[in-house]
This record gives sequence, structure tokens and C-alpha cells, in this order.
Amino acid sequence: MNDAREFATHIVDHYLGPRLDAAGSPAGLRETVIDLVIDALPDVETLMGEQLDLLTNGHRSQPPDAYLADQAAAEDSLQHAAAGLRAAFAHAGHLGNPQSFERGAAARLCDDPRAALRAELARIPRPLTRPEMLKWSLDPASWFSERHQADKPWPPSGFASVAGLRSLPGDATAFARVSDGPHAGWVQIGLLERQRTPARRYPDQPTRQLLLAVGLEALDEDPPHGTLPISQASWQLWTSPWQRLAHGAATESAADRIRTTNHVLTALTDAGATRLIDMPRARTLSGLGLPPFILAPAPIVVAALGLEPTEGICGFSLSDAVGEALVCRQWHGHLVHDGNYEPLLPAVEGADLLIRPDLFTRLHDTIGDARCRAGVKVHHMSADRDDDTCDL
Repeated sequence: MNDAREFATHIVDHYLGPRLDAAGSPAGLRETVIDLVIDALPDVETLMGEQLDLLTNGHRSQPPDAYLADQAAAEDSLQHAAAGLRAAFAHAGHLGNPQSFERGAAARLCDDPRAALRAELARIPRPLTRPEMLKWSLDPASWFSERHQADKPWPPSGFASVAGLRSLPGDATAFARVSDGPHAGWVQIGLLERQRTPARRYPDQPTRQLLLAVGLEALDEDPPHGTLPISQASWQLWTSPWQRLAHGAATESAADRIRTTNHVLTALTDAGATRLIDMPRARTLSGLGLPPFILAPAPIVVAALGLEPTEGICGFSLSDAVGEALVCRQWHGHLVHDGNYEPLLPAVEGADLLIRPDLFTRLHDTIGDARCRAGVKVHHMSADRDDDTCDL
């Protein structure tokens, strides 16, 4: 971008947009931040050039996973501008308690690292747990062989077996169970995995992406085609008692609603770095270290089962009186490159949602055998350029 204001506006919207929206877009704050970024641009461009040369050896077609000068400039400008918020409000005649104002503004504008830290605690080696009809997807990025630089079938040969399906045959029995480890026997009621290879310059190869989604649903009829078996939820379900987030819903009423109305019971939270569904009211987190997807049970499940955040230092975990009850696991790996002969990005990134067997039985009984569905959606795409979005 040749226009300095256009470039600065792009930086602010890209890095700070969700946080400014969450703060209610205080009058003048965004414009002030943009002005400060414009002032910093000469130094930013020089420093970014040096950073990219050092971090990429001058050859990468994608920016490195690092805290670069443009993000640092945006953050520094926000902090400087926000420091004068209360004075600006006072000048406009809006006075309030300074401590509560500062605390509230900081909570809304800060870059929250907790989700990224918990995601690291929840990270495991890529598991083999997935429904039988998706076992073909265990071969990561199977459509491209780096060793022989030759194409394999695209879409992958197993894709045809699930193409067009929106529920897995067998309904509740289709969900996979963990075979070993600390959660052996637990039921996988959610799975979201993205497999992709980047576009290559030599030999020519478009970016290719495969997205797999599995989720628990309570439905009276077949789900609409083209939809995901995943709803939306706040990531704070993992950290705050459900009573604070569910507006006082009672356990009994939540169970009745699951029993009598249609619900998607596996959710994608607002803390993931990749958006699959529209979350107009969500405070989407940003920052380094966030995985693409963080799954959670739908709020109504947490209320119906009476679960609470697990105490102590942990990843994404909910517990009941018996102990740990429901967890989200994270994984990524299988680095691939774009022809420059250096690691670029993980070919596989995913998350799943596990529930203790006795609670799955209880939840299944609440839903009813005829209404309990193992929703599924498998999607593939290819393009000439890499794109972080998932076109569904």
C-alpha cells in the first residue's frame, strides 16, 4: 500500500479491530491510534525489512510466526492513545470513578494471553481417535508426496465415502472412543481438523486444504445440508462458572431443553485464530500462540451436567463432583514447505472434545436415542494462493 493512512488503517483494523469493537469503539480512539501508527511507519518499514530478512532468509512467501514491527507499533499506539481516554472523556464532560474506569478499559482493550497459554497446556501429539468413517484422513496431507514431488489423488480417495453426508451412520455409536492414555474410554463428541499444504512455486502446486468436523447434535429431523455440526460459544466456559455465563439457567431447565428442542451441542469458541462461523457478538481474542480452533461444549450442556472449571493449572477442562469430566485437546504438526526447502507451517492442526463415558451415557439418555446424532461435515478446496480462511 502506497498511502500511509490506508496502510496504518489496515494494520489497526487487522491487529486491534476486535478489541476496539469489544471496548465499544470509544470516540476518537481508533483515529488517534491510526495517527500514531502513521508517525511510526518510517521506523516500522525499516525494522520489518530487517526482521523479514533475518527470520525468512529472504525467501519465504508467507510471513513468519513472530511478533513483527507492525504489530508492535499498533500495540504501542493503542496503549499510548488509551492512556488518555479518561482525560478525553473528562474533557467531554463525562466523569466517573477513575479506578473502575481504568480497570474496565484495560479489561476490554488488553490482549488476553490466557487462551493461548491454556492451549499450550492442552497440546498433545496428534491422536488417532476419530470415527471409523474418517480413518482415511489419518494420513496427513496424503494428496502430496514431498519425496517424489508427485500428485496423489485429490480430493483424497476416502473423501467420496463421506462426501455429502451430514450425519454419520449409527448416530451415537459412530462417535470414537479414546483407546489409551489418561482419557482411555472417553467419548470424542467433537473433532475439528484442518489439513493443508501451501502453494508451491516449484514444482507448481496450488494450496490444498481439507477440513473435517464432527459434533454431537440433538435433532428431531435431519440437519440442513451445508451447515456445520458445530455451534458457537465463549471460551470463558472453560474458566468461569456457567451460572455467570448462562444468565442463571437451571440445571433442570437445561436438561429439559436438550430433551425437547433441537441443539448443536459441540461448539467452536471465540478464541480460535480461524473463523468458521459468524460470531457477531463475540469478543474474538487475538495475539500470538492462539491455535486455529478451540472447541467447547455448548453452554446448555455445561448447565445440564452441572460442570465447573477444573481447579488448578490446566488446559481446557471441566469437572464435576467425581472429577475431570470434559476436556478439549489441541495438536499440530507435520511441517511442510512451499518449495523453498525450509519449514513453513504445520500441515495438520486440530482439536477434539472428550467427555467421560458415564456423562456421555447421561447426556445420550437426556437427548434420546432417536434424536442423538453424530454430525459430520468434510470439505475440501484448492486455490492458487494461500488463505487462512476456511471457505465453507
